[in-house]
Amino acid sequence: SPPSQAPKETKETGMLRLGFVVGLLAIFLASSTFSYLSALLAVTTTIGLTVVCTGGVKAWADWLDQLAEQQLAEERARVSIHRKDVDTSKGAEGSSADKLAKDLDYQPTAYELVMEAVSKIPTRAEVAAKLSSARQGAPAACRSLPAGLKSFCQWLFAENWRPFPWQYLPDPVAFAWGLVEILFIAPILGIEIMITVPLMELLKAEWRQPRLQKLRLVMPELVRCISRPLGQLVLRDPRNHSYLPWMIWLGTVTPCLFFWALKRHANYGFEFSTMCIYHLIRVGPRLQFFAHIHTLTHKEGHAHRGFFKGIFQVLNCTVEWWIGPFYGVVPWNYYIAHMKIHHRWHNDVDDVHTNLDLDRTNPLAFFLYVPRFTLYWTGLSPLALFIKRQEWWLIQKLLLGMGAYYGVTLLLLWWDPVFAVVYWLFPHMEACVLLCAISYLWHAFVEESDPGNQYVNSVTIIDGHDNVWNEDYHVVHHHAPNTHWTEMPAHFEKNRHLYAAVNATIFHDTEEGMLLQWMFEQNWDAMARHFVDLNGKLTLEEKRALLVRRLSHVVDARGRDGKRCERKEWGATSTIRDFTE
Repeated sequence: SPPSQAPKETKETGMLRLGFVVGLLAIFLASSTFSYLSALLAVTTTIGLTVVCTGGVKAWADWLDQLAEQQLAEERARVSIHRKDVDTSKGAEGSSADKLAKDLDYQPTAYELVMEAVSKIPTRAEVAAKLSSARQGAPAACRSLPAGLKSFCQWLFAENWRPFPWQYLPDPVAFAWGLVEILFIAPILGIEIMITVPLMELLKAEWRQPRLQKLRLVMPELVRCISRPLGQLVLRDPRNHSYLPWMIWLGTVTPCLFFWALKRHANYGFEFSTMCIYHLIRVGPRLQFFAHIHTLTHKEGHAHRGFFKGIFQVLNCTVEWWIGPFYGVVPWNYYIAHMKIHHRWHNDVDDVHTNLDLDRTNPLAFFLYVPRFTLYWTGLSPLALFIKRQEWWLIQKLLLGMGAYYGVTLLLLWWDPVFAVVYWLFPHMEACVLLCAISYLWHAFVEESDPGNQYVNSVTIIDGHDNVWNEDYHVVHHHAPNTHWTEMPAHFEKNRHLYAAVNATIFHDTEEGMLLQWMFEQNWDAMARHFVDLNGKLTLEEKRALLVRRLSHVVDARGRDGKRCERKEWGATSTIRDFTE
């Protein structure tokens, strides 16, 4: 976020900023029309404005220097503030304050990280020792295998209540479906994770070096100096100006990559290298492009009037209809299904992708959840619920998006099934599984004594590692969905006492991937160390017991709040609880 009070700009810096914007628009016009006259106009305009603002260049550089020094001072001040914040840092492993302090001091280079990783590669002797140990343990593992299979079969074929319509999808079938879907995306997703995650760490290591300190502090302002005036010009809410760089980047690079891959496939057939290049660039370092485009789709789905205003309204729905499909998004799904189902029932048993009847402490239960989210993501289960409720306008909108997306799918399958599967269907299934995991986590916790409490049912993460446009404040998103994302931290602080009163589900200095890993590993101690007790009364053991109790609470035929969910009752009412702020 920008500093609380940036150094005052001079007239020259404002002129230079205007010059950059005009020059960029002229260059864009030239590149879009491929006209020599437009190119000449762009170059002339840029040179002219630079000459006119020669005095402004030095003033702007001095201003950025002041800004860098001020931001550095503010970061150091935040370190001391975080260290004094007992409520949010108590019991957490490696607080963000310590990480920030390290950022401001020495950081290893990318080369040093690579050498450290190489030094950890096991030697031939170590590998032989591990293999020998595995051989020795193999007989015992084989002897325990029948008992393990018996236990698994007892769990899988046990009689469990399921809400409508999931009682018609037997658990063994649902498990096999989820397993096949995960195995389908595993090879390419594995490549993405193995390459992009280390790549992100290496990039961050170089980015944190002292020689890049000023660039690191000034670069966000350089981007904002273009996005701010552009946001004032084209957006309904200029506070969303940070959306624009991502929309421009992902709306240009990803489609160009797709058509490049299509051309390569048409000329040379399937190429493993082309597939890797496309998907690695598409998802970005540590899947950051994937995360930002799906967050943008989420934001656009909630912006019913659209992001853009005036003559720029033609750009509304750009994310869902242009960028999103390359990432597996069915147009109108967020706009219709997410808003009119998930935000009506908030993961109650009427919700088409509820997980309340599953034991979330058992990692195998996730496989049963995958088909539910897949049917939601494809639009099929929302369509069934809307037909049952006779909401014909919503059905029409949803069918329009589904028809467009699956129409393109059929065309690609007709043209070349291999290309369609690798470049079109894989992103769709990838989004199904990854967002399925996020959804599974966001609403995994339920307090048995108060099942409808949204402060417990939704997760809040403070100082999150991947807090894209404040999505980590998920309680605010459900409780007060009209709160602008820039105001969510303030909303949390304002209602902090309400969170504390119910021991809300809050974590600190972590991110969704870590929480999912701990949940699937049943590593409750790690999860408890990052759980935030705003009252400061719970011990580590009490936090652990609280988390396990909330994860293991399973609703029965009475539903979350004592309401049954059979065919007649499915979606008959909306369970929106009124919380007094």
